[in-house]
Amino acid sequence: MPAARVRPKPSNEGGFTLVEILASLVVIAIAGLAMTAFFVHALSYAKGNQNKTVMINLARNTLFYMQKESKFDKVKDFFSAQNNKIDSAGCPVVSSSCTEYETLVKDSQTLVYILNPKINGIQYDVTISYQEKLHSDLDSNTDSATADGGRIGTYLLPIKVEVEEVLKNDNGQAVDPSKRKRTEVEGYITDESIR
Repeated sequence: MPAARVRPKPSNEGGFTLVEILASLVVIAIAGLAMTAFFVHALSYAKGNQNKTVMINLARNTLFYMQKESKFDKVKDFFSAQNNKIDSAGCPVVSSSCTEYETLVKDSQTLVYILNPKINGIQYDVTISYQEKLHSDLDSNTDSATADGGRIGTYLLPIKVEVEEVLKNDNGQAVDPSKRKRTEVEGYITDESIR
């Protein structure tokens, strides 16, 4: 009699069914879309922070420029004559110098670039404003007397530097100023005679 054939036992290993594979792919796709939305939002947030950092640095550089390169008495007289702003209107970007403000600084050609900077292809407007209320508070404060009995307000000129992004639509027209991004930095122009 021939030997009996032994059949191998069926293994208990089972694979995934097609339905299980499709269900897992759907779950992975949904999670991937959620992560993609997160990264897109994070990228736009980082770009906004980068622009804000550029504007803050421009404001600080303008403040530093005014502290080092302006003629204190001329700027003080300019602001005393109720001219409360130094802005790009007096120094247009197409000009080679600032005719309106040339007596205020040592180099008016540099002031054109200070008030009309263009960084990474983005045009900015810079405005320097006189803070009259803060200045009068400094002059009237009895605690702010100098060693020679003078008021500290005679040696400090409080200013605020505002930087805003110039946005234009597809037609090249300026966008509503309320939608512009802006930042400001406050500081002082110091009279060198205080040293």
